[in-house]
Amino acid sequence: MSKSKEIAQSIKDACQQYGWNFKVRGVILTITKDIESTNESFCKADSEYGSILGLLPTTSAGSVWGTDGGGVGAISAMNSGLFKMNKSGGSKRVLNALAKL
Repeated sequence: MSKSKEIAQSIKDACQQYGWNFKVRGVILTITKDIESTNESFCKADSEYGSILGLLPTTSAGSVWGTDGGGVGAISAMNSGLFKMNKSGGSKRVLNALAKL
């Protein structure tokens, strides 16, 4: 198994372990998790997403954004019950392998 496929599998496994869904949209990895509209549920998701997105190697300029506790997105997550994070600039080989899983 290639290194890219191994990393893709580890991302999928981490998502399953923590109850997240993932989707590859071109060069963007999006992960989502349904949460209860409570501080505890939000904080749990806010503490988990970094360990998942951190598995995707960064190979070009990009960023991480979404409904984390760093801005007004947190209000959206609490109101909608959906915690959503995105990462751009990740390895295209890993993203291609992940899209096939």
